[in-house]
Amino acid sequence: MSIKQRLTEWKKESPIRKYRAQQGLSQADLASILGVAAYTLQRWEEGAMNPGEKNISKLNEIIPEFEKLWGEWKSDKPTM
Repeated sequence: MSIKQRLTEWKKESPIRKYRAQQGLSQADLASILGVAAYTLQRWEEGAMNPGEKNISKLNEIIPEFEKLWGEWKSDKPTM
């Protein structure tokens, strides 16, 4: 499997993306709930950017064990 394919598969496992799918929310919906731009949420889901402390607290309130899940997901990012 190529690095691009592995990254695509890894992104699908984002705890934020999984939560959205389970709840039937769009990126814009969840971004609105959290008070951030949809682009910001997209960057989090891609793993390109980490939520700040304030947003981690918000995410912990709606996604059980978010901080733990996020850390595990980020540490599992494929490398070349």
